[in-house]
Amino acid sequence: MNEELFFHTVERLMWRSTMCERVGDEIRGMDVNPGEAAEKWRLVRVQDQLRLKKEQGGELTYARDVKHYMVTGNAEIISIQLNDNRRSFRCVKKDSS
Repeated sequence: MNEELFFHTVERLMWRSTMCERVGDEIRGMDVNPGEAAEKWRLVRVQDQLRLKKEQGGELTYARDVKHYMVTGNAEIISIQLNDNRRSFRCVKKDSS
C-alpha cells in the first residue's frame, strides 16, 4: 500500500467535498465533483482495508494491509492516522462570497 497516494486521494476528495464529519473511525461527506450530481460518501475500515462507499452505489478500495487506523478531530479539522503516518484535513470550506 502506498500511504502517500492514499493521503493524496483523501486530500482531493476533501477538496471537492462541501462538508465532512467524523463518526467514530468513519468519515462522512458530500462530494460535489464538477459536472456530476452531489453525492454522499463514507470512508470506512473493512477488516484490513479502507473503502470509499458512495450513496448511489459503488465502492473503491483506498488502502490495503491497514494495520493501524484512527480518526480524530472536530467539525473543522480531521486527522487520520494510517499505520505510521498522520495527516490532517480541513472539513469546513470558507464561504468565498
